Amino acid sequence: DLAQGVESKAGAESSIADGLRMVQPITSGLLLGTTMAAMLLGHWYLNAPGMELAPLRRLLIAMAAAVALQAALCGVGLALEASHQALSTQDWLFLLLRWSFGLIGVVILIVLTWKTLEIPNTQSATGILYVAVMGVFVGETMSLLLSAESAFPV
Repeated sequence: DLAQGVESKAGAESSIADGLRMVQPITSGLLLGTTMAAMLLGHWYLNAPGMELAPLRRLLIAMAAAVALQAALCGVGLALEASHQALSTQDWLFLLLRWSFGLIGVVILIVLTWKTLEIPNTQSATGILYVAVMGVFVGETMSLLLSAESAFPV
């Protein structure tokens, strides 16, 4: 009975890991794509300043949803990974960079961009979105590096 329980738990963890690994590129792509699209649209406002800001605001909402999805997926992965094995100091440092700049920092930049559009100053909003693109790239790169050696995507 005990052996079957251990096997079923290992099988369940394996299927969860497989499911998370299958969904993670999709959520990562959504985050990268919406952030790049928002930055490029923001750049277009510099060429045509009379455009309405509603499309850019919708992209910011999509970015926020993509960050939430990615954070939820990687949060579950991180919790499972931390319960599965002890993480090294190096792992925690990379995780700190991944979460602080790549997820939480991007949320802060979304809020700053939204507030900047209330002024409205599309040039400054575009600059903030450039930083958000860098944050997403750094965060997703850290996630790929960490997840390559982990049982679960983090």
